[in-house]
Amino acid sequence: MARKSTKANMYDRIYSSVRNDIIGGKYSGGSFLIESDLCEQFGVSRTPVREALIRLAQDNFLELVPNRGAFIPHITINDIIELCDLRGANEGLAAMRCASHASEPLIQSLEASIHREEALLGSEDPDSAKISEEDFFFHALLKKGCGNSRLEHTLDLIDNQMKRFTNISADRLAVSATLPVSLQFHRQALEAIRTGDTFGAQTALIQHWSAMLHGYIERDLSGLLDTRL
Repeated sequence: MARKSTKANMYDRIYSSVRNDIIGGKYSGGSFLIESDLCEQFGVSRTPVREALIRLAQDNFLELVPNRGAFIPHITINDIIELCDLRGANEGLAAMRCASHASEPLIQSLEASIHREEALLGSEDPDSAKISEEDFFFHALLKKGCGNSRLEHTLDLIDNQMKRFTNISADRLAVSATLPVSLQFHRQALEAIRTGDTFGAQTALIQHWSAMLHGYIERDLSGLLDTRL
């Protein structure tokens, strides 16, 4: 039993490590991962590496190409459209559930996050990465507070895929345009959750991701979508 547990832990560690490297931009779109290199990196045989890569492919972080290795595809504007649509629908449901049974601690945590984001945006030299991190924290609170483990898992997967392009695009343009709009929808969502307005909470999140998608499409049309994607 201990042996099986150790094998499972190694598989999970490789999966998480490679996934985080993809999310963080260590492996950019258009690059390949080679099994033998990963075996050497983690000091393991091919089996746990292969299992981790298969799961990463199933979760749409890479594509397995015969005789070539694991390919990290570029993120296209169509990928972004699909992910924002999924995020809006699923997070809208999470916000609705939060509004239906919101606890005072959740409301206080959401409010505190909004205050921190306001302070970061209002500083003399706004740090786009920190603001984006706080922005994601607000959404993580909604995810944790929804009370549905399967919905939370679905949002985790969507969230991790989206971080590939949200981390790169957290720049000065985001500080001046995208993130202030995001903050407005956070305020709307909080007010709806505070008053138990389930429809209002759901609508705020759906509109939130629709607005974010509009921003990404504008970037793409203007040639400002980062080529590292």
